[in-house]
Amino acid sequence: MIIKTFTVNPFMMNCYIYWDEKNREGVIIDPGAYEDSEKDEIENYISENRINIKYILLTHGHIDHVMGNRWAKDLLKVPVLMHEEDLPLIENAAEQGKLFGVSFPQPPVPDKFISEGDVVEFSSCVLNILHTPGHSPGSICFVDHKQKIIFCGDTVFQGSIGRTDLWEGNLETLLNSINTKIISCGADYRLYPGHMEDTTVGFEKVNNPFLNLSP
Repeated sequence: MIIKTFTVNPFMMNCYIYWDEKNREGVIIDPGAYEDSEKDEIENYISENRINIKYILLTHGHIDHVMGNRWAKDLLKVPVLMHEEDLPLIENAAEQGKLFGVSFPQPPVPDKFISEGDVVEFSSCVLNILHTPGHSPGSICFVDHKQKIIFCGDTVFQGSIGRTDLWEGNLETLLNSINTKIISCGADYRLYPGHMEDTTVGFEKVNNPFLNLSP
């Protein structure tokens, strides 16, 4: 499995393409491309590697993660999957944008809602869904247990956690999500967050000042 990271838009958000080099199937996670150059780079990567994208997956509905959704949907013509509790963020994307001084095409309504217990399958890959609210009510993580990889959105970062001062954010809920859902996956799981560098569960358990967990 290959992970390609694109850092895009004014918020420096990580968009991921996760794909199987054997049969060239994959998914795109949080297609937040904003500038035409960003969209061209992602499109060229998909085309040059002949990747058959099966799904557009959203970790949550904040604008930096969805501002490229209309472009991605029109380009790829595949289903958009997200948690239903973040639907109000999609429906009010324009208002979100105004708060931060950016404008972008209205994201399409998701084709399917997913939550904990569901799986997303493509090629030989199975992504399990963890519902990890706190940063937003519908925040989810995509977990590949075989590869020990977690695409964790803005739930936890290297040395930090997602902000909780936005709509329906809650610090206690976020910490509970991290401690009961993500940490329990195991120290050797690698975390691919919505911003900044990747890290591991083990590193964050020991070093993240927000988690207050013993080694």
